[in-house]
Amino acid sequence: MGGLSFAACVPLAGAQLQKANGHGKPIEVDSESGAEIYVLGRDVRPADNIYGEQPYGDATGCRIAIRYYPLGDRPGGISILDLRDGSLHEILSGVPPFPAFHAWGQWLYYPEMVEKKNMLRRCNYLTLEVENVAELPPDRGKYSYGTVSPDHCYYAVSVQPSEGELAQVHLLDLRTKQWSVLLNKPGFHAKHEQFSRDGRNRVLIQLNRVPDRKVVLLSELEIGGMETPFPADQPYTLRPTGHEAWIGETSRIFFSTGWNKATSGNVWIGEAGDDSATLVHEDQEKHFGHISVSRDGKYWIGDTDEPGIPIYVGSFASGRCRRVCISRTTYDGKQWSHAHPYLTADNKWLIFGALRKTHPQVHGAKLPEGWLETL
Repeated sequence: MGGLSFAACVPLAGAQLQKANGHGKPIEVDSESGAEIYVLGRDVRPADNIYGEQPYGDATGCRIAIRYYPLGDRPGGISILDLRDGSLHEILSGVPPFPAFHAWGQWLYYPEMVEKKNMLRRCNYLTLEVENVAELPPDRGKYSYGTVSPDHCYYAVSVQPSEGELAQVHLLDLRTKQWSVLLNKPGFHAKHEQFSRDGRNRVLIQLNRVPDRKVVLLSELEIGGMETPFPADQPYTLRPTGHEAWIGETSRIFFSTGWNKATSGNVWIGEAGDDSATLVHEDQEKHFGHISVSRDGKYWIGDTDEPGIPIYVGSFASGRCRRVCISRTTYDGKQWSHAHPYLTADNKWLIFGALRKTHPQVHGAKLPEGWLETL
């Protein structure tokens, strides 16, 4: 699969450019970090930043994807936002799909119906060029969002073969267009698939035991079918929350778990096959939920259940963390009210979703110069 250079982020002119009026004035400045908070891609339609574990943004940090939901006569869709000038480029209009995980890549991968066929497509963040990648045949079952390997060679996706069956992990070789089953684990529902960024093309998979979900395993899948568990859930940790991410270009993952009065923290590092997990941050008061990791693998990001749902950034090297901002989101049971925070590829913006005053929108905290170095 070919590609273009990431040397520059140049806004496009023409019909695809919807607006280029910057981000306006910050809606607030955080009293602790000094970060300026902006509403990004402001719209009357509800919007979210999708997920944070493998951020939907390009490798320069210039552009991110925003998902809009239908409102009245206005359809939903997906747009690419330029963080430098505020320009918004719509690439899909209609039912907003959940794009495939492909962190800080050149392309945004997503499913879309094209001439009555369910296609995996991709849009170049910088040129807005759109290409068909492969058909997702309906006879395999119901597809989740999937994940595309950093080398663009593989698409791994959780698939429910038929109603009532548990989801398996299917693999599509994008070069040969051949499908195979990567994992079928009886008694477990496979979800939250994520390709590693370390060159090994391993798939991080979450495995929920059904029907009670009292066991949540995390495993690494090798192309060819070998499964190796991470040290997550009993006897290593309390049950994972279902939020996990690869750490930079390493073979380790970062994940959050439940907590109780005996725990001294709930965010961990683990490697497949390890005898134990390593606690990242000791704090009995802060309970982290949605988490992510910076592109360079130096920093971790997480929100907590404290009033206002604040968002913190921590250093793997020092173990310290500091608040960036208070998301001020209000949970309503829908994904658009979850923060799902992440850092852009250049570590200049913290992106998060928030439902404020009944209107869910994507927000950005612009970090002060040198702030990360204080951790």
